[in-house]
Amino acid sequence: MAEVDSELVVETTHLTKIYQNRQIALNDVSLTIEPGSVLGLLGPNGAGKTTFLRLVLGLHRPTAGGVRVFGTPMTPNSAMLRRRIGYIPTNPQFPKGMTPITYLDYVARLYGLSRDTRKPRLANLIRAVDLLGESGNSISQFSIGMTARLAVAASLLNEPDLLIWDEPTHGLDIEARRSMLELIKKLASEKTLILCSHNLSDVDEVCNHAAVLAQGKLIFQGTLTELKGRIRKNHYELDLEGDQKSISKAVGQLKAIKDIQQVTLRQRRLDLKLSEDILNSQLLASVFNILNENKIVLVSIRSVGQQTEQAYLDLVEKEESRGFTRLYSPQAEAA
Repeated sequence: MAEVDSELVVETTHLTKIYQNRQIALNDVSLTIEPGSVLGLLGPNGAGKTTFLRLVLGLHRPTAGGVRVFGTPMTPNSAMLRRRIGYIPTNPQFPKGMTPITYLDYVARLYGLSRDTRKPRLANLIRAVDLLGESGNSISQFSIGMTARLAVAASLLNEPDLLIWDEPTHGLDIEARRSMLELIKKLASEKTLILCSHNLSDVDEVCNHAAVLAQGKLIFQGTLTELKGRIRKNHYELDLEGDQKSISKAVGQLKAIKDIQQVTLRQRRLDLKLSEDILNSQLLASVFNILNENKIVLVSIRSVGQQTEQAYLDLVEKEESRGFTRLYSPQAEAA
């Protein structure tokens, strides 16, 4: 068992945090994160996400349970363990009187990096986050996007094995957000990441695992595919290209297939609802054959109701409903 545990990047066991003996911020959370995972940490405001991150970082002591990082217990005194973690808080703040070069050099010296090590690494990171042209300018003049890129550079200075980034795309414009997501994809090939985000389309794009917190409890942990698989599967939207007459003919043929429950055409977008108990690949093959016979080009196909946002909302709504039932159920009171 110990050998398996040592392979985990993060392992929490019955992790609980109660503030001032009255606010239960985290309640009995047992979670594991394997090497190479890009975990999306999800949950409504007040769900316990920030508390969870602080406990993993050893910034707070748990009320009960524990955290192991790289197989070693994490505590407020685990400075050497934290050196293997790169952290970005929400809305990172930097000393306004410093430049990217002076700030990163200062952080590198805090890590104990020698001059020969920190100077080339600092230069490489400034170039990697596209701040070379701003490297001598005051941080006080930085935009939100530039500040976010500086935070990325600072979190990578010590070449950490685990990255914990809290809302890394918060407040970024479209171009800066796209740049951040591409960087996350690149880093995911060599590091383990925990991303806390309210932007579920970001999670959908870059994460391969998810953990969902609600009212301090862990209500889901698994792959992103498993999360999306919890809700309706056999509903699709197809964007088509072709002669309108041919498309109309194809729609008529699709309506004749008994296991296709609903066929709706809006302009050149086809909405299909299939029987839940049918093998969808077999039925979709028939759909594609009909499109091909009518010389219709399939531009795109999307599964409706399987995006991360929809799955997440469905999960939280069900948990809230169960919580209400537990609270007012006579059986629950008797138990």
